[in-house]
Amino acid sequence: MSEIDEAKKRIEKRRKPLNDHNFKKLYNSMIRLMVMMIVVLGSLIVLKNPELERNIFNGAHLQKVITYLSQTVLDFLPEDMQVSQDVSYTKLKGNYYQGNSNQVVALKLGKITRINKDQVKMIDEKGVEITFSSLKDIQVKEKQEVKQGDVIATYQQKFRMTFRYLGKNITYQEYLGM
Repeated sequence: MSEIDEAKKRIEKRRKPLNDHNFKKLYNSMIRLMVMMIVVLGSLIVLKNPELERNIFNGAHLQKVITYLSQTVLDFLPEDMQVSQDVSYTKLKGNYYQGNSNQVVALKLGKITRINKDQVKMIDEKGVEITFSSLKDIQVKEKQEVKQGDVIATYQQKFRMTFRYLGKNITYQEYLGM
């Protein structure tokens, strides 16, 4: 019995009592963990509900937060793993649109046919001519092949987008249904 009693005494000596200092460290760590979980869950909710983003957040600021979180919290993903996201825009008045960020990206595989001051024309793989206008910082060149999701340009508040197929104008919804 004496050996068991000695082992119990040694175990008791090794245990750190939960004094004020240790309790504060544990408490602060738990609060930080909960705040981080709330931020991550909130970001995921906003990503799944783009209308919530437009109603509550400024898209540019949210994009910075998402980028920061993906670089710090999600850095356990392999480097070569890419997560694809469908390209979608919200129609405003007329032929004006907004996206999830201030970037205009290619909707499908295609080729840039003409670039003007604030306008880019491209023909996609199905022969639809897409004209993007009211652009800033154009990042493509004429005759350049683009893939779905490639950045074409940026825009300030909104940009204009029109579609033409077989000599007729079509809507964004018709284009998505092709």
